[in-house]
Amino acid sequence: MGKIEEALKKASGTNAGNVEEQGSLEAPNEKGTQKDFAKAKSYVLPPEETITRKPVDFRIVVYHNPESIAAEHFKSLRGQIMHPADGRKIKSVLVTSALDQEGKTTVACNLAISIAQSLDPYVLLIDSDVRRPNVHTMLGLEKGKGLTDFLLGDVSLPTCLQKGPLDKMRVLQAGSTVRNPAELLTSQKTKDLLSEVRERYRDRFVIIDSPPINLAAETEILANNVDAVIVVVRYGLTEKNALDEALSKISEEKLLGIVFNGYEITPRRYSYYKKHYSYY
Repeated sequence: MGKIEEALKKASGTNAGNVEEQGSLEAPNEKGTQKDFAKAKSYVLPPEETITRKPVDFRIVVYHNPESIAAEHFKSLRGQIMHPADGRKIKSVLVTSALDQEGKTTVACNLAISIAQSLDPYVLLIDSDVRRPNVHTMLGLEKGKGLTDFLLGDVSLPTCLQKGPLDKMRVLQAGSTVRNPAELLTSQKTKDLLSEVRERYRDRFVIIDSPPINLAAETEILANNVDAVIVVVRYGLTEKNALDEALSKISEEKLLGIVFNGYEITPRRYSYYKKHYSYY
């Protein structure tokens, strides 16, 4: 991950909220309606769930090298979310980009794990890029049921959730391939889900990896149903016109800032570390 632009000022700190009681989520029926959410204690895995894991991708620097410069930048971004300078309440954050191959999934995964590494908060990472899902691959999870399966009513929500690399992290994969992703992700049921996972616990943050906003119609709608949006641009790849188009689709009050990805740090800029770091 590259340096964070001036739009994301450095901040630090931890969330002092109380940890809520955790328990298995048992939905009253298989349809998974909003009423099911209200009767559930928490979005966590049943204790008997077994998970097959592969290695976490090396680009998840906060997991593999939490003391690195790149990890420090994610801590700074985490601080902007947990303790925003303008005092607003941020619980749900959508991570997107103008086009593909700009590193949004890597940023979303690093940010989610960084939040889980802090003292109190829990985090739910949702992969809403159902056309090209990659969250499960980066986190070393086997591909399974997820967001689309729940929205279609095929399964209940608890059967879709997986434990992330850290205990305080849960993952909702993209799920099965569907023919109508835009219609499904702009449905009322999607809006109800985003509202519920945001409101249920004050110490639970929701990070959403979305499709590129210039390539998928649903991303602009999803951006209107979260507290904040982060746009990832990649050094040497993202074109200004594409970025301008992306930013025009996000309301000013929703835009948290821009993450500048893939930029190589020179030794003189961070001489304390005595090494030459590249984010990706």
